[in-house]
This record gives sequence, C-alpha cells and structure tokens, in this order.
Amino acid sequence: LADKQPPNGLYPLNVQNDVTDIRLDASKSTLGGNGDSFYEYMLKTWIQGGKKEGKYRKMFDKAMDGAHNELVQKSSPDGLTYVADLQSNHLDHKMDHLACFMGGLWALGAYTNPDGLDSPKAQRDLVHGKAITYTCYQMYARFPTGLAPEIARFDGNPKDQDISAQVSAYLLRPETVESLFILNFLTGDPVYREWGWEIFQAIER
Repeated sequence: LADKQPPNGLYPLNVQNDVTDIRLDASKSTLGGNGDSFYEYMLKTWIQGGKKEGKYRKMFDKAMDGAHNELVQKSSPDGLTYVADLQSNHLDHKMDHLACFMGGLWALGAYTNPDGLDSPKAQRDLVHGKAITYTCYQMYARFPTGLAPEIARFDGNPKDQDISAQVSAYLLRPETVESLFILNFLTGDPVYREWGWEIFQAIER
C-alpha cells in the first residue's frame, strides 16, 4: 500500500486485493469509522518498530498532509476544529466520535517528528491535535447528558449551533479520553485531566 498511496495521501476505505494489482476505490476517505485505525497504525508501527522502518512514518506524514489540507475544517460560529469526510470529492461535514483519536495521534506524531517538536509540521500537528481534542470535549460538554453523540454534524443546523447530533447514541467510545490521556502525558497540562474527570462523572450519572 505504500506504493499505492494517493497523491493527497488519503487512502480510500475500500481496497480491491483479489486481483494481481491492488486497486483503490477512491469514493470515500475518512478518519472516522472503518478508516481510523489504519492511520493510527502507520505511526505506531513505526514507533513500536524502534523508528527503523521509515516507510511507515513517510506514509503517516503524507496522509497527515492530506488531512490538514483537505479534511480539517472550522465550525461556525465558534470556530471549532473538526475533520470532515471526503465523499466523491465533496466534504461531508460530520465527524464520528471515532475520529477523536486524532488529537492524541497528532500530538504523538508531533513529539516523535524526526525533524523535532519545533519543526513547522510538528507544530501544525500539535496545534490541530489540541484543537480537535477541545472540540471532542465540547461534544460532551454541550449536550445535556454530558455525553457525546456517536456522530456529530458541524454544518450550522440548527442555526448558529456548531455541533448537532447525527447519531445520538453513546457507546462508551474511548477515543476522546485516549487523546486527553496522551495530551496530558506529553504536555503536562492538567486541563486534560479535568476534562477527563468531567466525562467520567457524566458516565457515572
């Protein structure tokens, strides 16, 4: 798949591998359901392999360039950062709770960047990692139960409301708390523990 990575770095959900030459179905790219773990494993395979297999880091960096350039969006009116889905070259302004792992992944990518934490791409990843984690926290804080929807929309409907629930079920997804843990561990900022405590209390209620 390293040799088949699309120019924008973003892999489609579906790969046809029952043929001699692997083919990619370019209809949908997402950092949410069914696509999330693939991007996560690019970085973590490189780290867990002692940072010796550079192709995985290169795949990750190219994919994250595509994510920043094509998927990262800002909501209205509050300017919350989220990642949309790319569907047949059009953006679908929804974000799965599953995509909330991206905050921790971007932070981990920044702190392990071969060019250093102060490099432009590492700082870009860290800024967006913190921003999307804040959005995922708001997906909890802005709902009466204190729990996030399975899928949130960011298309301003109802009017002047940044976040609305597309799928309102709460399935004990770990991704937001995972990002809170990683950011607290890497940055030492206690706000991430405080947000995690709020979420825990909401679950207990």
